[in-house]
Amino acid sequence: MRRELLSEEIEEIQNNEYVVFSTCNENNPRAIIVMPSRVESNRIILSNIQMKTTIENLKNNPNGFINVYLKNNNDKQYKIECLCEIYNKGELFEEIKNYEETNNLPDNLKVNSIIVANFKNIDISEE
Repeated sequence: MRRELLSEEIEEIQNNEYVVFSTCNENNPRAIIVMPSRVESNRIILSNIQMKTTIENLKNNPNGFINVYLKNNNDKQYKIECLCEIYNKGELFEEIKNYEETNNLPDNLKVNSIIVANFKNIDISEE
């Protein structure tokens, strides 16, 4: 069971920009397209700007799933099972919040919390 990304894989995901992030409450799955705030070897950090339903799902079920599809790389896919934690205070939250609000977000949007998606299993498929 693989739980970490290599440096070239981190770069590949960051350069792809968007990923699909899936959660589930008791019976209703939810998938959204997000732009990771940071990709690390063992986790991806996402900023919660307007993710009300996703946050509620994670409060009830902290398991998430990230799918990264790289069409320009022979249809390569990263399928990542995650255990997620939500933070709305602390050093990491403040660092991500300040970066996103200074560099990436319009003035009318703010980071409400961050989701730290810790990797449980990584499956990489290449067609």
